[in-house]
Amino acid sequence: MKAFKISLAVAFVAVIGFFAVKSLVTIGEKGDYEPPINQFTEKLNCEIDTVLPKMPDSNFCPEKYAEIKWLISTWHKENRLGKDKLDTLGNRLSKEFFESNLYAAYAHKFYNQAFYVFDRNEWNPDDLNFIRSEYQTLQKSSFLQAGSRVAKKFDEIRQIFAKYDEINVFIASCKNFGYSGTSLSDRFPVSEVQGKIQQTANYRNNWGKSYVNNCTRLHDGLREAPQLLFQAHVRYLDKKIDEWTGLYSNYHSQKEYKELFYDKLKAEIDRLDSSAYNVGDDTVDREYQRLKNKLDTDSRDAYNYFSNKQSNL
Repeated sequence: MKAFKISLAVAFVAVIGFFAVKSLVTIGEKGDYEPPINQFTEKLNCEIDTVLPKMPDSNFCPEKYAEIKWLISTWHKENRLGKDKLDTLGNRLSKEFFESNLYAAYAHKFYNQAFYVFDRNEWNPDDLNFIRSEYQTLQKSSFLQAGSRVAKKFDEIRQIFAKYDEINVFIASCKNFGYSGTSLSDRFPVSEVQGKIQQTANYRNNWGKSYVNNCTRLHDGLREAPQLLFQAHVRYLDKKIDEWTGLYSNYHSQKEYKELFYDKLKAEIDRLDSSAYNVGDDTVDREYQRLKNKLDTDSRDAYNYFSNKQSNL
């Protein structure tokens, strides 16, 4: 019985020892476990604690991160991270120690590099693509602790991209906006366009302290949105007038042509309101007059047609 109790106690201590060792490997807590000192661990300490933090914030350094990860993996496989080649436990613990500290060091450096981009006016699309891909990859790491400072930094990056993407999608919707209906009963959706113009103003007036306020490309896109929407309205009117021009012979008289066609399209042209689009009176007046001239040309042709028809009776 005494021997059994001793065995049980030894087993209990072993279990405690196992979980104690596992608890040592916590992100960034280098004080919990110190690898033995040798040329390989000293090299890794230097790379992680000195070389990586000194990399410039103005340039991303995934290659350096990958290089140090490779050194850790290679030297671990060669059993070079323990006290000697027989120290398999120390070799494994050192590997986990360096991997966790490398992750913490690189995550901090990456955050600084990302915000070097966000703090600038020119947001290079290639830089943004890298930041988006890299932070999403780093978020999947088993070393990331929920609620940690690193996790909060990644969430800040996520929020910046969410707002950036939202505004970009809106700008694209303005660039691609159009209305294809050309029947005489169709009407350009002016109320929808006015809603977009109001949204443009809302974005520009409510940047607050958001980092997207730094991005010149977003400012330019929002500033151009009313002009793009105005041009969509003009294209619609051009297409509609072109489609119905020369069809006055379908009407029984000049009066019927005027009431059922000319007056309706003239009313639509009159809806080109400079105050709605805020693109400048000169631009609106120029397009208004051009469209009205097209319609008036058809009206004159219709008048001549009906006059000749009447004279031939």
